[in-house]
Amino acid sequence: MSGDPIKVFGLIVKELRKERKISQERLADEAAIDRTFLSQLETGRKQPSLLTILRLAQALRVEASDLLQRVEAKLRVQNN
Repeated sequence: MSGDPIKVFGLIVKELRKERKISQERLADEAAIDRTFLSQLETGRKQPSLLTILRLAQALRVEASDLLQRVEAKLRVQNN
């Protein structure tokens, strides 16, 4: 896996958040995480725990498995 999954995860979270037209503050609040931590996740500077992935997925109204499948799909595209 040559792409950086941490950065891709953050990119996917940011894309979903913007598609839903919600701010970092609102998403962080709904996911019960700190806004600065969310910012660091979106830029690939921090790695999410399983609990954080589950909370973000719920707040973004997607299945956690869908969130991770999106990450895998983007990594596949980057690697080809």
